[in-house]
Amino acid sequence: MAICGRWYSGSSAQPTEALLDVSEDGHLQILAQANGRVLAEELAATVAISSRLGNTARFVKFDSGAAFETRDNDQVDQMQRQWQGARKGLLHTLESHLGLVAVATVVVAVLVWGGAVWGVPAASNAIAHQLPQNSLDTVARETLAILDKTYFAPSELSETRRAELQAHFAPVLAEFPELPLKVTFRQGGDIGANAFALPDGTVIFTDEMVELAQSDRELVAVLAHEIGHVALRHSMRAAISNATLGFIYVTVVGDSTALSDLLIGLPVALTTFSYSRDHETEADAFSAAYLDRAGIDRQRFIDLMQRLGESAACTRLIEQTETYDPQLLSDEERLQVCEALAEQHSDEHENKWLGYLSTHPELEERLEAFQIL
Repeated sequence: MAICGRWYSGSSAQPTEALLDVSEDGHLQILAQANGRVLAEELAATVAISSRLGNTARFVKFDSGAAFETRDNDQVDQMQRQWQGARKGLLHTLESHLGLVAVATVVVAVLVWGGAVWGVPAASNAIAHQLPQNSLDTVARETLAILDKTYFAPSELSETRRAELQAHFAPVLAEFPELPLKVTFRQGGDIGANAFALPDGTVIFTDEMVELAQSDRELVAVLAHEIGHVALRHSMRAAISNATLGFIYVTVVGDSTALSDLLIGLPVALTTFSYSRDHETEADAFSAAYLDRAGIDRQRFIDLMQRLGESAACTRLIEQTETYDPQLLSDEERLQVCEALAEQHSDEHENKWLGYLSTHPELEERLEAFQIL
C-alpha cells in the first residue's frame, strides 16, 4: 500500500512531497518522493490517525511530533481498518449520519437564535453595569464630539431661557444623586427636535425640542425618560450588543480586519442606532414612575411625543416633494405647507401624504402603553 501526500518533520514548516508505504507485516515507512530516502518509520498499528471529516485532508501523526498529510481518505481508511480495527472517528460518524446532521443543524440554529435574542442582551446588561465611570465618560465625550462635528451647532436659546430650563430640571436631577447627570443644549440641525442621553449622564436637548414643547413640564417628562436611559445604561447595552453580534459575525466569516473597526467605531455606533422597543419601554416606565411621584400628569409626555411624531412626519412629507427645505421654514410655515400638500393629494386612492401626517403606529402603541404602565 502506497499513499501520496506531504511530510512535515515537526522541525520545519516546509513540507516534503512523500509516500506512505505499509508492508505486508504492518511496517510503515515515509519515503521522500524525490529520492526514496526514508524520512520516518513506525508500526501502522501504533500511529495516530486523525478522524475523517468529509474529504478534508487527514493526518497520520508520529510520537516525534512529525505528521504525514494526505487527501487519499479511502486508502487511509483501508490502512486503519487493516491495522487498527474497523473504527470510525466521532466526527466522521456524525457528519455521515443525515439524521444527526439535521438535528445538529436545528440545535445550532436554536442556540444561535436564543443567544442573539436572550444571551447577548443579558450579557450586555451585565457588562454595561460593570463598566467604570471613566469608560462611560470617554465614550460619551467622543460621541458628543462626533455629533457636534456632524449634526449639532451651538444652541441659539437665550441665556435666560436656558437658565429657566435648568431651574426646572434641577429638582429632577436631584432625585437621582447616584447618577452624574447634567443637561446641555444644542441646535439640532438635520436631527431637528429631539433629546439624547449619553452614557456618562449628559442629556442633550435640541433647541427645536424646546421650541416644540408647549410647557416646561413636557420637557421635564422627556428628561425623566432620558434619565431612565442613563440609569439603565441603555446606550452602552445596545452598543455592546451590536459589537458582540458583529464580533460573532466576524468570527464566523473570518473577516479579521473588521474586528478593530468594531472596537474603534463604538462612539460612532452610539450616534447612529436607536433604542430597542424593550429599552424604550423600560425608560417609559422609569419616566412614568417619576411623573407619578412628582405629581405631573403623564399626559404631558404623551402630548409632546405625539407632537414630535407629527413634526417628524411633516418634515418627511416636505422632503418628499423636493420643493421645500424644511430647515428654512418656520414651524408655522411647515405646518401650512404640510396641510396644503395633504389637501392637494386628498383625492388619491392611496393617500400616502396623509399617512405621513399620522403618528407612526408603533408610537401610538407605545403611548397607549405609557398610560397604563
